[in-house]
Amino acid sequence: MLTDRSQQDDTTTVADSSLSDQYTRADLRPQPMYGVVLDLPDDFREEIAAMRERYCPQAAKRIFPHITLRAPFTTDNPRALAPAIEDVALRYLPVRVHAHGLGSFVGPRNNVLYTKVERSDRLMRLHEAVASALRDVRDVYPDAPSHQFENWVPHITIADGMSVEGLVELMRELQDYKPECEWDACELLLVRSQSAEDGSILWTTTRSFRLPT
Repeated sequence: MLTDRSQQDDTTTVADSSLSDQYTRADLRPQPMYGVVLDLPDDFREEIAAMRERYCPQAAKRIFPHITLRAPFTTDNPRALAPAIEDVALRYLPVRVHAHGLGSFVGPRNNVLYTKVERSDRLMRLHEAVASALRDVRDVYPDAPSHQFENWVPHITIADGMSVEGLVELMRELQDYKPECEWDACELLLVRSQSAEDGSILWTTTRSFRLPT
């Protein structure tokens, strides 16, 4: 089932798309963009990456599979990012993450098929802490703040950029696919944009933040 961004049900929910979808189509800017994400366990990342490569190869080239904690932003003071994110990591990690099943976003800018991630209290507190710590940055898209805090829906993008008809067909094709993984996330990643030769935007990890071992 599909859902419009103005509605939600048990299988599909309202949220902003992740770093790997709508935000990668921002106009090229002289300032780099940043985001904060959670990585996936190796085996599960490879499973989702294979799905992305099959059904949405352009997304597979942009960024590794992930869960977006803070939507893309710019800042005049990138040196201030690390201390703020490190403080959140020390206070809120590790966090238990449970990904299971498929959902979809239908919106005016982009249509997305994704793996759902359970909105546990601890994961929500982590997101809220990241968003609060980075309040002074500038969002890439004006509507990004409306998809944070209580409106945030964690997810892992599988495919994006298709028509509604294409999304319906893809969900029909994958109706028997039941992705599921549960793990303790112990690391926050700060990612940064860079321009590819073809003019597209790629995202790479610029720094990781983990609990001391």
